[in-house]
Amino acid sequence: MSAAQPAVSVPGIAGADLWRDTRRNVEINVGKICNNKCVFCLDGLPATEMRRYMPYPEMQAEIQRWYDRGTRSVGFLGGEPTTYPWILDAIRFARDLGYTRITLATNGTKFFRHDFVDKLLDAGLTRVTMSMHGHNPALEDGLTGVPGNFEKKTSGLKYLLQKRAEGRLADNVSVNIVVSAPNYRYLPNLLRYFFELGVDDVRANFVRAEGYAETEHRLIPKLTDVVPYVLKAVLLNEYHFKRTFTLGSFPLCVLPPELLGNKALARKYIGEFRDLDTDCSIKTLTSDGFPDGIATIEDGRARFNWQDRKKHDLKAQPEHRCQGCRYAGVCEGVWKNYLPVHGDAELHAIR
Repeated sequence: MSAAQPAVSVPGIAGADLWRDTRRNVEINVGKICNNKCVFCLDGLPATEMRRYMPYPEMQAEIQRWYDRGTRSVGFLGGEPTTYPWILDAIRFARDLGYTRITLATNGTKFFRHDFVDKLLDAGLTRVTMSMHGHNPALEDGLTGVPGNFEKKTSGLKYLLQKRAEGRLADNVSVNIVVSAPNYRYLPNLLRYFFELGVDDVRANFVRAEGYAETEHRLIPKLTDVVPYVLKAVLLNEYHFKRTFTLGSFPLCVLPPELLGNKALARKYIGEFRDLDTDCSIKTLTSDGFPDGIATIEDGRARFNWQDRKKHDLKAQPEHRCQGCRYAGVCEGVWKNYLPVHGDAELHAIR
């Protein structure tokens, strides 16, 4: 994100400007089919209807719908969007319509096919966020459930970085790490691996206890156990790499006070201060699971703002822990499904 983007003020929080890209963004889910078998997959084993791909005419209508509302940034996600039979057509349609930022949130498994990457770029892709959770084959292949994945993803990532150097990816290449029990101790190693490879934008998202991970509590570490490794990664970046490293889904109160109390560092590292305002469009079989006021359900799709849904549906701010916290207006809280696993004793109000 360019440093030229303006800050967005948060009422009632002294000095807590959000250093966000102000472009409106929409993420369109193409269907829940995926070619990986991640042990922590939040979708688990979706219903057959949810795994069906979005028909292309419906995709065109959805892209048009958001464009007509003034949105100029669109992303495709799944499941795995690179398996979508019409992904090239969807990207090309968005580009020709006038979207200026077109992204894929992908596991990157197909990107070892460099000719496929070229086709995506020719269609108009401007950014790739690749999910990768290990810095060696044992960790990556074990977490994603696909032998050889590490080598495939690394090959694809290197090629993307080559294309970026040629000016083909105007909105950059980033890596998304799901921080879970098997890999959190290696967070500094992961950061070093990706940065030395040439990546300059890495995000670490704390795992959600949903899908496969809902019953596999061994995958969910305690937040306070993870934070020392987060701090090591931050220090590694501050004193050595000096690149973009963002933390997602960590309640602000568990982060080191030196990080939260420094306005420049907070704007630099904490997702709540950096993320694009994002709407989502996803197939739904029922309105169940969407509390009143969170989403509009129409034509078999749920449409909602991602930040609002996280804060008012998927996450929690336990009143006896969070009441009176000066950051209650900006902190999204903790994943609700974390609380049955580890409780709320780690949380506290920052006065």
